[in-house]
Amino acid sequence: MTPLVVRRRDIEQDVPPAGAFRGVAYARGRVPAALTRALGTFCVDTDDKVFALTYDDGPDPRSTPAVLDTLARHGARATFYVLSAAVRSHPGLLRRIVDEGHEIALHGRDHRSLLTLSDRDAVSMIRDARAEVEDVAGRAVRSYRPPYGEHTWGQARGVRGLGLELVIWSGDAFDWVDDAASAVADRALAAVFPGAILLLHDTRADPETLGPGERLPAFDRGEVLDRILTATRADGYTGTTTNALTSRHRVVKSVARERMVRR
Repeated sequence: MTPLVVRRRDIEQDVPPAGAFRGVAYARGRVPAALTRALGTFCVDTDDKVFALTYDDGPDPRSTPAVLDTLARHGARATFYVLSAAVRSHPGLLRRIVDEGHEIALHGRDHRSLLTLSDRDAVSMIRDARAEVEDVAGRAVRSYRPPYGEHTWGQARGVRGLGLELVIWSGDAFDWVDDAASAVADRALAAVFPGAILLLHDTRADPETLGPGERLPAFDRGEVLDRILTATRADGYTGTTTNALTSRHRVVKSVARERMVRR
């Protein structure tokens, strides 16, 4: 299906036009393929109560097991956008993610922004990180999410040249700083709509970027997920993987969360 290209504000409004993104798409979806290939997927266009549950920055033995335990208890599936450096340190944890039926995707080698790298170096890093993750996982990686959602046009084209889908997100829980589990879950739930791609974290890979007065998250990520899954299921929603969502529904694309220029 031809992707729909929309403005970010249409995706991020309080009530996104789920199932009707075609009505706000540029040129009603007739955007040249050369352009759409360099844009990230933010969500899909559907009326079905389904959303992608995604986790960034792991795996981390201090927090990822609680997330996996909660997913298992609810019989839910998620996509884990992993860092190859973390996979190298915790290969058994990555294999547990795979063995329990979750999707493995790539977040890079470490959490540095692609905007700090040349296009050539960024694509080379992504290629090598993907190979390392696939070697441990024993399966192909289909999608890539850049740290902070930042990338250049050239990097996006390079990612597509590697055969990877560029996946961003439509909403998140702002769970990279400490807060009450209930507050984090409420923010996540406010970002769920039919076709959403929800961003969560099973750890924080860039503690050096903490701002004044901020501290590393100390809330129970398993509890946050339990609240999300309990509430969404009560409302008739199903959480699933990125690939399951994008392979069954028309994808909605837009520009990256940050301007695609170098700092």
